[in-house]
Amino acid sequence: MKRMSSYLVAALCLLASCEEAPTEIIDNSPKYKGEMTVVYDGKDFEQEGINVQVEFNEEQTSVDIKLHKVKFVPAMPVTIDVTILDVPAVKSEDGTWSFYGDGITPWAMGGPYKNYRADQLIGTISDSVLDFSLDFHNVKKGESYPTSYTGSLSE
Repeated sequence: MKRMSSYLVAALCLLASCEEAPTEIIDNSPKYKGEMTVVYDGKDFEQEGINVQVEFNEEQTSVDIKLHKVKFVPAMPVTIDVTILDVPAVKSEDGTWSFYGDGITPWAMGGPYKNYRADQLIGTISDSVLDFSLDFHNVKKGESYPTSYTGSLSE
């Protein structure tokens, strides 16, 4: 019993120290399909057919952006989903949404991906087009990978 109590205390401590996982982007949020380009080692690495979802918070003051099944370098052995949370957004009089964020830790592979940071994220959502650019900054190496995306609303 004493051993079980020790395991229970350890498990509770572990749970208390975990960061809160982001809310999953719901299935009916807008989906875009387009091209993503990452500048890696001085060359453009282009990927076609990349799906991106966006979801506004209830107050419509920020947006979550989820990139589905992406690679950031040609030699990356698997694709991953990357979510950038709580990007401040504003709507202009013509209905265009603009968003900008800096220093945001992206989420990937089930948690915050602290080795990277989304810097200088800037973009728009107008009519049926999503367009944004950012620098994925490798915190450990001190390198940045300029990334851009343009996609159209998909069914």
